[in-house]
Amino acid sequence: MGERIPETEAIVDRDLAEYYSRLAKKYMKIPCRRVLYKIKAKGIDEGWALDVGTGPGIFPISIVKAYPRLRFTCIDISPAMVAVARGNANEFGLGGLIDFQVGSAYQLPCSDKSMDMVTCINTLHHLQDPIAFLNEVDRVLKEKGHFVIVDFHRDTSRIAVWFFNLLWKWVITRNGLGSESFMESVRSSYSVSEFRAFLEQSAMKRWVLYTRSLEMWIESA
Repeated sequence: MGERIPETEAIVDRDLAEYYSRLAKKYMKIPCRRVLYKIKAKGIDEGWALDVGTGPGIFPISIVKAYPRLRFTCIDISPAMVAVARGNANEFGLGGLIDFQVGSAYQLPCSDKSMDMVTCINTLHHLQDPIAFLNEVDRVLKEKGHFVIVDFHRDTSRIAVWFFNLLWKWVITRNGLGSESFMESVRSSYSVSEFRAFLEQSAMKRWVLYTRSLEMWIESA
């Protein structure tokens, strides 16, 4: 995919946030199940969790529906997205179990060693200082806490990128609003080697990194 082209702007328009929320509700069921599978495999079914870059809140909502003894704090840099996420949680009757806040990945709103789990789904490509974020995750996680981080990676198969871009443009957005956002996200993502270097330079010690087609997964070992 060539050199990384940063994508850093937060969504400020409420209508646009609502639009992406509707897409997420319709098309994110399978990705949510994949993240849930990982959480189940780690034996996490209660405690305190943090979701970074939560967007419309679809992932933490799906997790809490499966594990209602988990208590989530969820942050996003976009006030519009946070407002939409709160509405989504209330829609599912989970408003009392999930706290949505405007916040930064570089200053997580948690005490040291207080979180049992941290999730971060499709947010890394927005970050200009991944090492600072990884250090914050290490700071807030309990000694035996777990994390699940997922994002695109820029050195993925060109054929896979072409196929999923076609799917995004002509099936999901129907070449309308946001039809270019998939490619923008891939171009702004990090390569696997770049992110491995970030992990090695960070305070994180227990991690594994692997790829699944377009995605790069980083988990606690």
